[in-house]
This record gives sequence, C-alpha cells and structure tokens, in this order.
Amino acid sequence: MSLKRPLVLGYPRSGFTLLLSVIAEIRRVTGLSDPAPGGAFLQAFCQTVGEQVALRIQDVFERRGLAQALIYNNNFRYLPGGPKWVKGDAPRTACFRKYIGVRGAGDFTLITSHPVEILSVYGTAHSHVGPDIWPTHPAFSEHQRFASMRHPAGTVSSACFSFNALASEYIQRFIPPEQDNDELRQRIALYKLSDLNFFEALAGPLQAYLRVFEDYASAYHIMRWEDLIQAPVPTILGLAEAQGVFLDAQQAAEIWQRIDHVNLTGAHRHNLRRGQGIVGGWRNWLTNTHLDILRDHGLERMGQRYGYGVFEALDEGAYTPFQRELAGLLERREIFRDYGDEDLFGFAFNKSNLDLERFAFKRYAWKRHTQIERSTCSDDELVAQVSACAEETCEVINAALACWLDNGLPQAGVSERVERVIRALEPLHLETQVLDGYREQLLAAGDAQCAAGPSAAAGTPVLLESFGTTNIVAYAGRYYGVPQALGALDFSSDIGHLPGIQVDERLADLLVRIRHS
Repeated sequence: MSLKRPLVLGYPRSGFTLLLSVIAEIRRVTGLSDPAPGGAFLQAFCQTVGEQVALRIQDVFERRGLAQALIYNNNFRYLPGGPKWVKGDAPRTACFRKYIGVRGAGDFTLITSHPVEILSVYGTAHSHVGPDIWPTHPAFSEHQRFASMRHPAGTVSSACFSFNALASEYIQRFIPPEQDNDELRQRIALYKLSDLNFFEALAGPLQAYLRVFEDYASAYHIMRWEDLIQAPVPTILGLAEAQGVFLDAQQAAEIWQRIDHVNLTGAHRHNLRRGQGIVGGWRNWLTNTHLDILRDHGLERMGQRYGYGVFEALDEGAYTPFQRELAGLLERREIFRDYGDEDLFGFAFNKSNLDLERFAFKRYAWKRHTQIERSTCSDDELVAQVSACAEETCEVINAALACWLDNGLPQAGVSERVERVIRALEPLHLETQVLDGYREQLLAAGDAQCAAGPSAAAGTPVLLESFGTTNIVAYAGRYYGVPQALGALDFSSDIGHLPGIQVDERLADLLVRIRHS
C-alpha cells in the first residue's frame, strides 16, 4: 500500500499529541510503513551516535559535582527529541529544543540543529510551528498534512495548568507521590492567571500562530480537539479516510479506548492533567478578565473560523472557588506568589509557547549548530560549558551524518559508508568498544534499509537473512524473527501471538535476542 506520508502540525495544548497518537494508531492497525522510508538507518544513528550529545552534557554536570542536580528528561536526551521545527533561514536544517534544569539554580533551553532528514526517524513528521513552511518545503510538500485545533480559550487555559517534561522529571524525582496532585497545578496556574503580563505572553504567540495558519488552513486536514473528545469514532474514521485507508467503527472505537485520557508522552508523565480534558472546561478556570484579553488579541474572531462561537461572558455569580480566588487577586491587582516549591515553579514556567520578550531571561546568540535560547540559571559558567560541549558534539555528529546522507546507497556500499561515519567520529575520542557497538548497529540498519528498498515501505515483507531455523523479516517498519517451521504467514494480520515469533522496532535488538535465545 503506497500512500502519502503523514505530517501533523499543532499548537501546544491544542490536541496535538492526541492527533499524533491517533494517526500512529491508524497506521499501526492498517500496517503502513513506520518509520519513513530512509528512516531505519537514521533511527539507528540517533539511538547510537546520537546519544553522545546527552552523555557529554551529563559529563559536564558530573565534572562539576552536579550530577544529582541535573534535571534532564529522557524525551530530551534523544537526539531528535523535544519540540522540533525547520529553521527559517535554513530549510535543510531541523531544530530541536531541549529543556535542561539544575535543582536549586534554574534552567535553560538548548536548541540543537541537524540535517532535516533526521525528522524521518518518526513515522509521522510533526511540529508545533510553521503552518506556512510544510506545504511548500521540498521534503514535506507531498505529505498528507493534518492540524489540531482547539478553542483558543481552552488552549491558553490548558497551557496555564500544564507541566512540561522538565517539570515532570523534577516531580518524578523530588516530589513525594502523595503530593503529586492537581493542587500542584492549581497553585502554579494561579500565578500564571493572576499575572496578566504572563497571561498576555501566552495569548500573543497563539494569535501569531493562528494569523499565519489562517492563510494555509486549506493545506491541512483539521481535527478539532473537541470533536475527538465528544465524537471519537466518527472523527477517527474521518482521519483514516483522509489518509486513504479505511477502518470500521469497531477498530476506531478500539483505537480511542487505547488513547483516551491516558499519558501519551513516554517519560514526560505529566502531559495529561488527570480528571480534566473536558470540552468547555476552561469556563471553570478563566475569568471574564481573561476572556477580554483573548478578545483583544483577536482570538475570538480567529476561533470563529473553526466553528467556535463568541466568547460569552461568564456568570460571575457562579464562579468556582478557584475562579473566586483568582477574581479576588485580579481585583486587588495582586499576583499569586504562594506557589510552594520554587524549583518546580521555575521548571513549569512555559518554554515553547511564550513571548520571551516580556521577561528578563538571559539570551544567547546562535553558534553554528546550537543556541542557548533562554536561561534563568544562576551558574553562567555551567551554561557556557554545556553550550560549548553541545556545539562541539553536534558539529562532529552532523559531519558524521553527512557521510551517510551525502552519498546515495547505490553509489557506495553500506559498509563503506558506515566506515566513513565511524571515522568522522574520531574527534569524540570514543572507546573502541563503543565504536564497535555503533558500527554493528549501523551496519545492520543500513543493510536492512538497502535490502528492503521501496518494497518494504509499500508494505511487502522482505526476507533480510536467516539465523539457523529463524528468518529475519522486515515489514511495515518492524523486524520479525520467524521460525521457518511456521511456513508462509500473512504479515498484514496480527502474527505476534504465534509460537516463536519475536518482534522489535530495532533490528539490532532483535538479532541480539535471537543469538542468545
């Protein structure tokens, strides 16, 4: 089955993660290729060579005796992890924002950049920004584009209560489980909502995003978050049809059952606000003052284009206890400061959907491959050391990656090109054992990608090799260890339950298991 690759765009807190998860589930159920064609080697590269950025940043903290103070979520340690976008003045470059915290000393955001091809490690390309970029970008113009949308008041309200992955990592490590509750969110949200400068700093970027999106909305299949919550089955069926595949209602219901109000962001365990995710729930948290600000930013008018009505005034006599406390703060022009844990407050301060110009962050210029975007860290020397480390490592990694990308597979053998990659890593002075491990995994992925070719991307099982009585088969982005005694199999059906079948998304891991079984 040869269909367009999907691309998901969505502003933070607009249903972006849900849409991305629905698309992934549809593709899994229908057996579509994952990762993207060409992504198998790059995936192996990110999981091996790519780890050096995070490891070397960790080393900086260890040398300073700050290893236990480092707050660095696993989602950001992955080379292409974190919010991602195409660099405006360099369309062949993709950027990735990493949040790094220091317990007791603040945090900073590090942006790394790599060849845009690295985005193909994901089965579905995705980004929070650039509605004008993706329809015309040569690498993505032929993708089937989807966009999430949510009531503007709901989007901003959700942002006030959200915990990013940095805050989540801190909570997991330093907050007692019995204190990990909605009161944590509400106390920090009281600050964000009582400081109207902060609230306007959230409204401005959403206004700017929607203004650009208006001109490109027709280039996207729009999914409203509210539609998915209130009518999940028809919404999922519509998303499947937009991809050119068809599900029945039972399959759509099963997809929704798997992703409905559960954490979908891996090591970031606090993306979901338990007990919330309710259509119109913002009416229990915002006040009329906030709706006035959103109207002043044009968000009422912009929302109407996507089926959201006027922002009707809230009945102040029916305010919830939270709203009454907030309204009192606003009336007294008092900013809520009793948010408890100072570290958590700093880490939860929004990183990606905020007008930074309104705050006195330390800002740094771009280097060639990286930038410290903003910092509240009191240890400037530490930030400088991380910056230097990240720049040096990304320079080497990008040079190594170019050894693979600059030569098409037909022009040079996989072994030769992998050796070029390994030689390019010499400035990192890695141990021989580490390099040997990288070489083995890169060779396996490169060989599999070369052997699979376009047929595997189209959903045809490809026999890669055999170990004894076990066949190694690539199909739809996964690798299967198949006992030869089972005979011919229909890979489009669920074969994972059959005796002796082993399945893995990484060929190298599958081979290790088979060799030691």
